[in-house]
Amino acid sequence: MRRDDDLAIHEVSVVAVADKKKSMHEPPAPAPQLMPAIVRIHQLFERDPGGAWVAEDNGRTVGAALALDREGVWGLSLLVVLPEYQSRGVGRALLERSLEYAGGGERGGIILASPDPRALRAYARAGFEAHPCFDASGHPRIGEPPLSVREGDERDIPFTEAVDRAVRGAAHGSDIAAFLRAHRRLFVIDDRGYAVLGGNGVNLLAALDEEAACDLLRAVLAAAPADQEAHVEWITAAQQWAVPVVLDAGLKLKPGGAVFVRGDVGPFTPYLPSGAYL
Repeated sequence: MRRDDDLAIHEVSVVAVADKKKSMHEPPAPAPQLMPAIVRIHQLFERDPGGAWVAEDNGRTVGAALALDREGVWGLSLLVVLPEYQSRGVGRALLERSLEYAGGGERGGIILASPDPRALRAYARAGFEAHPCFDASGHPRIGEPPLSVREGDERDIPFTEAVDRAVRGAAHGSDIAAFLRAHRRLFVIDDRGYAVLGGNGVNLLAALDEEAACDLLRAVLAAAPADQEAHVEWITAAQQWAVPVVLDAGLKLKPGGAVFVRGDVGPFTPYLPSGAYL
Protein backbone atom coordinates (compact mmCIF):
# COMPACT_ATOMS: atom_id res chain seq x y z
CA MET A 1 0.00 0.00 0.00
CA ARG A 2 0.95 3.62 -0.60
CA ARG A 3 -0.46 6.45 1.47
CA ASP A 4 -2.42 7.86 -1.48
CA ASP A 5 -4.29 4.54 -1.85
CA ASP A 6 -6.52 5.57 1.05
CA LEU A 7 -9.54 6.81 -0.92
CA ALA A 8 -9.46 3.86 -3.30
CA ILE A 9 -9.37 1.42 -0.37
CA HIS A 10 -12.31 3.19 1.24
CA GLU A 11 -14.31 3.03 -1.99
CA VAL A 12 -13.62 -0.69 -2.42
CA SER A 13 -14.70 -1.26 1.18
CA VAL A 14 -17.99 0.61 0.69
CA VAL A 15 -18.87 -1.38 -2.45
CA ALA A 16 -17.81 -4.73 -0.97
CA VAL A 17 -19.77 -4.25 2.27
CA ALA A 18 -22.91 -3.13 0.40
CA ASP A 19 -22.69 -6.17 -1.89
CA LYS A 20 -22.24 -8.49 1.09
CA LYS A 21 -25.32 -7.04 2.81
CA LYS A 22 -27.33 -7.56 -0.37
CA SER A 23 -26.14 -11.14 -0.82
CA MET A 24 -27.03 -11.96 2.81
CA HIS A 25 -30.52 -10.41 2.29
CA GLU A 26 -29.82 -7.81 4.97
CA PRO A 27 -30.92 -4.16 4.84
CA PRO A 28 -28.24 -1.83 3.53
CA ALA A 29 -26.01 -0.32 6.16
CA PRO A 30 -25.44 3.44 6.32
CA ALA A 31 -22.42 4.41 4.26
CA PRO A 32 -19.39 4.72 6.54
CA GLN A 33 -18.26 8.26 7.19
CA LEU A 34 -15.20 9.21 5.16
CA MET A 35 -13.13 10.92 7.86
CA PRO A 36 -13.13 8.07 10.42
CA ALA A 37 -12.44 5.56 7.65
CA ILE A 38 -9.41 7.53 6.41
CA VAL A 39 -8.11 7.95 9.98
CA ARG A 40 -8.30 4.17 10.39
CA ILE A 41 -6.48 3.48 7.12
CA HIS A 42 -3.74 6.00 7.87
CA GLN A 43 -3.28 4.71 11.43
CA LEU A 44 -2.75 1.17 10.21
CA PHE A 45 -0.59 2.18 7.25
CA GLU A 46 1.67 4.32 9.41
CA ARG A 47 1.97 1.89 12.30
CA ASP A 48 1.89 -1.37 10.29
CA PRO A 49 3.12 -0.64 6.75
CA GLY A 50 4.21 -4.27 6.35
CA GLY A 51 0.64 -5.39 6.89
CA ALA A 52 -0.98 -3.00 4.40
CA TRP A 53 -1.61 -4.42 0.91
CA VAL A 54 -3.67 -3.60 -2.16
CA ALA A 55 -4.59 -5.67 -5.21
CA GLU A 56 -4.68 -3.90 -8.57
CA ASP A 57 -5.86 -4.71 -12.07
CA ASN A 58 -4.37 -2.39 -14.70
CA GLY A 59 -3.85 0.27 -12.05
CA ARG A 60 -7.34 -0.02 -10.59
CA THR A 61 -7.59 -0.95 -6.91
CA VAL A 62 -9.78 -4.06 -6.67
CA GLY A 63 -8.99 -5.27 -3.16
CA ALA A 64 -7.15 -4.42 0.04
CA ALA A 65 -6.01 -5.94 3.30
CA LEU A 66 -4.84 -4.23 6.49
CA ALA A 67 -3.20 -6.27 9.26
CA LEU A 68 -1.69 -5.14 12.54
CA ASP A 69 0.70 -6.38 15.20
CA ARG A 70 0.27 -5.20 18.78
CA GLU A 71 2.87 -6.51 21.20
CA GLY A 72 2.88 -9.94 19.57
CA VAL A 73 -0.87 -10.19 18.95
CA TRP A 74 -1.65 -10.12 15.23
CA GLY A 75 -5.00 -8.99 13.84
CA LEU A 76 -6.74 -8.66 10.48
CA SER A 77 -8.40 -5.25 10.42
CA LEU A 78 -9.71 -5.25 6.86
CA LEU A 79 -10.02 -7.62 3.92
CA VAL A 80 -12.19 -6.40 1.04
CA VAL A 81 -12.47 -7.30 -2.64
CA LEU A 82 -14.74 -5.81 -5.30
CA PRO A 83 -17.65 -8.18 -6.06
CA GLU A 84 -16.60 -8.89 -9.64
CA TYR A 85 -13.13 -9.99 -8.44
CA GLN A 86 -14.33 -12.30 -5.68
CA SER A 87 -13.82 -16.08 -5.94
CA ARG A 88 -10.89 -15.42 -8.29
CA GLY A 89 -8.05 -15.81 -5.79
CA VAL A 90 -7.65 -12.10 -4.98
CA GLY A 91 -8.91 -12.41 -1.41
CA ARG A 92 -6.80 -15.50 -0.80
CA ALA A 93 -3.65 -13.72 -2.02
CA LEU A 94 -4.37 -10.70 0.19
CA LEU A 95 -4.98 -12.95 3.21
CA GLU A 96 -1.71 -14.76 2.58
CA ARG A 97 0.17 -11.45 2.51
CA SER A 98 -1.53 -10.42 5.73
CA LEU A 99 -0.63 -13.67 7.46
CA GLU A 100 2.97 -13.30 6.30
CA TYR A 101 3.08 -10.04 8.25
CA ALA A 102 2.58 -12.12 11.40
CA GLY A 103 5.69 -14.03 10.39
CA GLY A 104 4.78 -17.07 12.45
CA GLY A 105 6.22 -15.47 15.58
CA GLU A 106 3.07 -13.93 17.03
CA ARG A 107 1.75 -15.07 20.40
CA GLY A 108 -1.83 -14.83 19.25
CA GLY A 109 -4.10 -13.77 16.43
CA ILE A 110 -7.59 -12.27 16.04
CA ILE A 111 -9.96 -12.02 13.06
CA LEU A 112 -13.53 -10.69 13.17
CA ALA A 113 -15.54 -12.36 10.41
CA SER A 114 -18.87 -11.59 8.80
CA PRO A 115 -21.33 -14.49 8.25
CA ASP A 116 -20.04 -14.84 4.65
CA PRO A 117 -19.40 -18.60 4.25
CA ARG A 118 -16.27 -17.93 2.19
CA ALA A 119 -14.74 -15.83 4.95
CA LEU A 120 -15.64 -18.35 7.65
CA ARG A 121 -14.08 -21.15 5.62
CA ALA A 122 -10.90 -19.22 4.86
CA TYR A 123 -10.21 -18.23 8.46
CA ALA A 124 -10.96 -21.69 9.83
CA ARG A 125 -8.57 -23.22 7.30
CA ALA A 126 -5.91 -20.69 8.32
CA GLY A 127 -5.80 -22.32 11.74
CA PHE A 128 -8.07 -20.02 13.73
CA GLU A 129 -10.67 -21.20 16.25
CA ALA A 130 -14.20 -19.98 15.54
CA HIS A 131 -16.39 -18.43 18.23
CA PRO A 132 -19.86 -17.72 16.76
CA CYS A 133 -21.44 -14.54 18.01
CA PHE A 134 -24.59 -12.44 18.30
CA ASP A 135 -25.13 -8.82 17.31
CA ALA A 136 -27.63 -6.52 19.02
CA SER A 137 -29.33 -3.46 17.57
CA GLY A 138 -32.19 -1.07 18.23
CA HIS A 139 -33.01 2.20 19.92
CA PRO A 140 -31.77 1.73 23.49
CA ARG A 141 -33.93 2.52 26.49
CA ILE A 142 -31.32 3.67 28.99
CA GLY A 143 -31.73 6.26 31.70
CA GLU A 144 -28.88 8.21 33.20
CA PRO A 145 -25.47 6.59 32.70
CA PRO A 146 -23.88 4.97 35.76
CA LEU A 147 -22.18 7.49 38.04
CA SER A 148 -18.99 5.43 38.03
CA VAL A 149 -18.39 6.23 34.34
CA ARG A 150 -16.61 9.40 33.20
CA GLU A 151 -15.50 10.83 29.86
CA GLY A 152 -11.90 9.97 28.99
CA ASP A 153 -9.16 11.52 26.85
CA GLU A 154 -5.58 10.88 25.74
CA ARG A 155 -4.35 11.09 29.32
CA ASP A 156 -6.16 7.79 29.94
CA ILE A 157 -4.25 5.86 27.27
CA PRO A 158 -1.70 4.39 29.75
CA PHE A 159 -4.63 3.07 31.77
CA THR A 160 -6.26 1.55 28.66
CA GLU A 161 -2.96 -0.17 27.90
CA ALA A 162 -2.90 -1.81 31.32
CA VAL A 163 -6.48 -3.05 30.90
CA ASP A 164 -5.76 -4.33 27.38
CA ARG A 165 -2.75 -6.33 28.52
CA ALA A 166 -4.79 -7.96 31.28
CA VAL A 167 -7.77 -8.78 29.03
CA ARG A 168 -6.34 -9.57 25.58
CA GLY A 169 -2.60 -9.79 26.21
CA ALA A 170 -1.60 -6.69 24.21
CA ALA A 171 -2.22 -2.95 24.37
CA HIS A 172 -3.90 -0.90 21.66
CA GLY A 173 -1.77 2.13 22.52
CA SER A 174 -1.97 4.77 19.80
CA ASP A 175 -5.05 3.09 18.32
CA ILE A 176 -7.00 4.76 21.13
CA ALA A 177 -5.57 8.12 20.07
CA ALA A 178 -6.69 7.33 16.51
CA PHE A 179 -10.22 6.75 17.81
CA LEU A 180 -10.13 10.17 19.45
CA ARG A 181 -8.83 11.79 16.24
CA ALA A 182 -11.84 10.26 14.49
CA HIS A 183 -14.12 11.99 17.03
CA ARG A 184 -14.93 8.78 18.89
CA ARG A 185 -15.72 9.11 22.59
CA LEU A 186 -13.79 7.36 25.35
CA PHE A 187 -15.54 6.30 28.56
CA VAL A 188 -13.63 5.21 31.65
CA ILE A 189 -14.28 3.64 35.03
CA ASP A 190 -11.12 4.38 36.97
CA ASP A 191 -9.03 1.30 37.77
CA ARG A 192 -11.63 -1.03 36.21
CA GLY A 193 -12.16 -0.54 32.44
CA TYR A 194 -12.93 1.60 29.42
CA ALA A 195 -15.10 1.69 26.30
CA VAL A 196 -15.23 3.57 23.01
CA LEU A 197 -18.40 4.95 21.40
CA GLY A 198 -18.12 5.50 17.69
CA GLY A 199 -20.89 6.58 15.40
CA ASN A 200 -23.87 4.65 16.69
CA GLY A 201 -22.32 1.78 18.59
CA VAL A 202 -19.68 0.19 20.74
CA ASN A 203 -16.31 0.34 18.98
CA LEU A 204 -14.37 -1.33 21.79
CA LEU A 205 -14.87 -2.35 25.43
CA ALA A 206 -12.40 -3.87 27.88
CA ALA A 207 -12.79 -4.26 31.63
CA LEU A 208 -11.24 -6.03 34.58
CA ASP A 209 -14.58 -7.26 35.95
CA GLU A 210 -18.05 -7.92 34.55
CA GLU A 211 -19.82 -5.33 36.69
CA ALA A 212 -17.61 -2.60 35.25
CA ALA A 213 -18.14 -3.98 31.74
CA CYS A 214 -21.92 -3.80 32.20
CA ASP A 215 -21.77 -0.21 33.46
CA LEU A 216 -19.55 0.81 30.54
CA LEU A 217 -21.90 -0.80 28.04
CA ARG A 218 -24.88 1.00 29.61
CA ALA A 219 -22.99 4.31 29.45
CA VAL A 220 -22.15 3.86 25.77
CA LEU A 221 -25.73 2.95 24.89
CA ALA A 222 -27.03 5.93 26.86
CA ALA A 223 -24.70 8.24 24.88
CA ALA A 224 -25.49 6.78 21.44
CA PRO A 225 -27.29 9.15 19.03
CA ALA A 226 -31.03 8.95 19.71
CA ASP A 227 -31.98 9.30 16.04
CA GLN A 228 -30.11 6.15 14.98
CA GLU A 229 -30.17 2.49 15.90
CA ALA A 230 -27.39 1.52 18.29
CA HIS A 231 -25.28 -1.54 17.56
CA VAL A 232 -23.35 -3.94 19.79
CA GLU A 233 -21.36 -6.57 17.91
CA TRP A 234 -19.15 -9.59 18.61
CA ILE A 235 -21.07 -10.97 21.60
CA THR A 236 -19.64 -14.48 21.87
CA ALA A 237 -20.50 -17.11 24.48
CA ALA A 238 -17.65 -15.70 26.58
CA GLN A 239 -19.46 -12.35 26.81
CA GLN A 240 -22.62 -13.52 28.56
CA TRP A 241 -22.45 -10.44 30.79
CA ALA A 242 -23.47 -8.30 27.78
CA VAL A 243 -26.67 -10.19 26.95
CA PRO A 244 -28.92 -8.94 29.80
CA VAL A 245 -27.62 -5.40 29.31
CA VAL A 246 -28.63 -5.22 25.65
CA LEU A 247 -31.95 -6.99 26.27
CA ASP A 248 -32.82 -4.70 29.18
CA ALA A 249 -32.05 -1.76 26.88
CA GLY A 250 -34.58 -3.04 24.36
CA LEU A 251 -32.10 -4.11 21.70
CA LYS A 252 -32.77 -7.19 19.58
CA LEU A 253 -30.32 -10.03 19.34
CA LYS A 254 -29.61 -11.75 16.03
CA PRO A 255 -26.95 -14.20 14.83
CA GLY A 256 -23.78 -12.46 13.72
CA GLY A 257 -20.50 -13.66 12.27
CA ALA A 258 -17.67 -15.14 14.31
CA VAL A 259 -14.66 -14.08 16.32
CA PHE A 260 -11.67 -16.17 15.23
CA VAL A 261 -8.66 -16.50 17.54
CA ARG A 262 -5.51 -18.54 17.77
CA GLY A 263 -2.68 -18.74 20.26
CA ASP A 264 -2.55 -16.58 23.38
CA VAL A 265 -4.99 -13.64 23.35
CA GLY A 266 -5.47 -13.51 27.10
CA PRO A 267 -8.80 -14.30 28.78
CA PHE A 268 -10.55 -12.16 26.12
CA THR A 269 -13.36 -11.34 28.55
CA PRO A 270 -14.99 -9.03 29.53
CA TYR A 271 -14.20 -7.78 26.06
CA LEU A 272 -15.97 -6.52 22.93
CA PRO A 273 -13.32 -6.18 20.24
CA SER A 274 -12.86 -3.34 17.81
CA GLY A 275 -13.65 -3.96 14.16
CA ALA A 276 -10.80 -1.63 13.24
CA TYR A 277 -8.14 -2.51 15.81
CA LEU A 278 -9.27 -5.94 17.10
